[in-house]
Amino acid sequence: MPTPVRLVLLLLGVQLACACRSTGDDAAFLARCQAAAAYSREHGGEVMLVLCEGTPVFRDAIDGFSTGTPHLLASGTKSFSGIAAALAVDEGLLRFDELVSDTITEWKSDPRKSRVTVRQLLSLASGLESLGAKIDNPRNARAAGITDRAEASIDARMLADPGERFIYGPSSYYVFGELMKRKLAAAKTGDADVVAYLTRKVFVPLGISPRFLRDEAGNANLPGGCRVSAEEWATFGEMVRNRGVHGGTRIVGEATLAELMKPHGPNPAYGLTWWILRDGGADPEDALESEIAAERLELKGGAVRERMAERIRERGMASAPEPGAIVGTMAAGKGKQRLYVLPAQGLTVVRFGPLEGPRGYEDREFLQRLLRD
Repeated sequence: MPTPVRLVLLLLGVQLACACRSTGDDAAFLARCQAAAAYSREHGGEVMLVLCEGTPVFRDAIDGFSTGTPHLLASGTKSFSGIAAALAVDEGLLRFDELVSDTITEWKSDPRKSRVTVRQLLSLASGLESLGAKIDNPRNARAAGITDRAEASIDARMLADPGERFIYGPSSYYVFGELMKRKLAAAKTGDADVVAYLTRKVFVPLGISPRFLRDEAGNANLPGGCRVSAEEWATFGEMVRNRGVHGGTRIVGEATLAELMKPHGPNPAYGLTWWILRDGGADPEDALESEIAAERLELKGGAVRERMAERIRERGMASAPEPGAIVGTMAAGKGKQRLYVLPAQGLTVVRFGPLEGPRGYEDREFLQRLLRD
């Protein structure tokens, strides 16, 4: 196995050893893996897998699980949409800054929806309400009479002007799925939807078989419905760590892939479907708490609740740490499903846990144990 050059950097406020392995340090690195696995288990962790320069060097799984057991990624699913968008840009099917309404023509007549770009859609800065409370849960969707989540998302309200606010939730990704379906049909690629496109362009070349849940209308659950094993997710992450290359074959363009991994909207911790790990930063998902609380108030309606929601957002923004240098990226889902991609350290790491597991798991604490010098 190649031996990376040893480098020390500051990640999330912790002194970290860059190399996953250096001469004479194998035992020390494995001890750090074991410490990280113990922390993960303390917070309900089910599976952990560590790849160093593409080679599996550590596995941990509780009874009934293995690194080959398919697991629901929840919102970790979102990052597949970013890769699909990058591929479409590479092939000339899409531009990040084109108007969504050029394809989703239902938005043409709306003064705010008509100005939303694909970049804003994927960075969750479109201004579209999330619809999370209605369509994330099948029971709630049925109660609301929603069988076609893409249609419901296209019809969703605008809560802000495009580019003004970060609004986390599923609606933008269902709109993106419909946009890609229409793009692929117009280009006559033979792909029924974005999942078929990803299967042909990414999953088959990588030798992985993700499975997506679908609604009654057949829409793939791009925001949170993919099931895949830790080994397969790590293979996908390795392609990202290797700047779009797998086994010597380029899967996605390096420049377009890089666009996904930097901030584009009002949230400096979010790129295009990927979370961004920064020096000195807090758990990126912490930023969601104030936004979700504010949106719940807004959904109830009324001027008083809207003013309260705005104060909640202001407090959330005021407590956010100043952004530091980008040192890694991750796909992240409910229950602390994690795909960490740390290029400088030669590491790809997967962590799975129960969707309704115990609270308290922090990315900073996990990475401190795994990587500290």
